[in-house]
Amino acid sequence: MEIKGLDDHSIDCYLRVGKAVGHALALGQKIARPGTNIKDLAEILEQDILDQGADGWAFPANIGLDHYAAHYSPVIEDPFILPEEGLLKIDLGGQVDGFIADAAVTVNLGKSEGLYADLCKAVIDALYAAIKIAKPGVNIKSIGAVIQTEIEKYHDIRPISNLGGHRVSQWDLHGAPFIPNVANSGDDYLLKEGDQIAIEPFATNGYGAIKNGKDLTIFEVKNIHKKKNLPQLEKLRLQKFKKKFGKLPFSPRWIDFMPQNQINAAILKYYRQGILDGYHVFEERAQGIVSQQEHTLLITKEGAIPTTWWEDFDYRTLWTN
Repeated sequence: MEIKGLDDHSIDCYLRVGKAVGHALALGQKIARPGTNIKDLAEILEQDILDQGADGWAFPANIGLDHYAAHYSPVIEDPFILPEEGLLKIDLGGQVDGFIADAAVTVNLGKSEGLYADLCKAVIDALYAAIKIAKPGVNIKSIGAVIQTEIEKYHDIRPISNLGGHRVSQWDLHGAPFIPNVANSGDDYLLKEGDQIAIEPFATNGYGAIKNGKDLTIFEVKNIHKKKNLPQLEKLRLQKFKKKFGKLPFSPRWIDFMPQNQINAAILKYYRQGILDGYHVFEERAQGIVSQQEHTLLITKEGAIPTTWWEDFDYRTLWTN
């Protein structure tokens, strides 16, 4: 395969990690059921990404129920059990040699009809419509417009205007441009061959925007070297953070170099000191129910290749339908 702007190694890594993440998403849809412990679900899916050939994770498993739109990852000894009904977003990421795949699905836990079913269908329709038009020369405003149009075909459902997709690249999960989910984007970026982007429509029956919640469950190493005069033991611990997690987001669940009963206190301390950054859980502003669907795409001259494809039909049919 030849893609302008990407060498064979980069293409191979994107395809390998995309396949691993897609496999885990398909698994997640099978095993996410009422009565499942949310931490068990996250760790099974994270392990599956590794088992399928990824070098590591691009971020912790995001598993958000109903009005939680993004950035909730199960905490250490998380007791939460999935309910009989609700919309569960499963957002997973992996990396091979730092090349990233990011994708998501929504699981209708109670297989409910009506609003829940419509929210799921809306984001699927929107994502497929976006894949259909994502080609070199296409303005990302057009992607936002088609996503908004597809979602608003469903009664009382709207896109979330301040969430959207993004570029992925080696060791960089969220790069510019921002890929909008509404038509009135201020960015005029034109897609080009070789771009790697994640497109992720979000829909809701709520206000149509998210806000920061108070919880932080995902962190990132930020300013380890800015703290001086630290005890030697503290310096060694911080170096372990840098070595294990690098520049990518992590979950405190992944920390294996200190006693478990010390982890939460250490994370809070380093966050307050500015050594770690934290990702606020995103909540729908009116507590509306949220759905999400996402694929990572490689833009080729023929069309967009969803590297994270798990569906049971050929994605190339989207290019022509």
